Amino acid sequence: MEITVALVISILSAVMTVVNFATNRKDKAVKEAKEDAKEFDKESSNQVLIDYRLTQVKIKLDKILDILDSYDKEIDARVEKALEQHILLYHKGAK
Repeated sequence: MEITVALVISILSAVMTVVNFATNRKDKAVKEAKEDAKEFDKESSNQVLIDYRLTQVKIKLDKILDILDSYDKEIDARVEKALEQHILLYHKGAK
């Protein structure tokens, strides 16, 4: 079997084409992996920020609820005192 220059060039070009294709696919896969990682980090940091803000809102809401509970107790005490005074003044202490 006789190997000619044309046959050698054809075989080399076929090998180079396959190697070039594999290399480009690898580069593309690495680039996509980096982009995915960057996007994941961005989403992750956004989630951390959202969690932090929700925690802060929860803390403030708890403080507001505590204040409202103390107002309820204070108002109940004032109403009770006013009723006692009313009974003493207008009903002559009768219960």
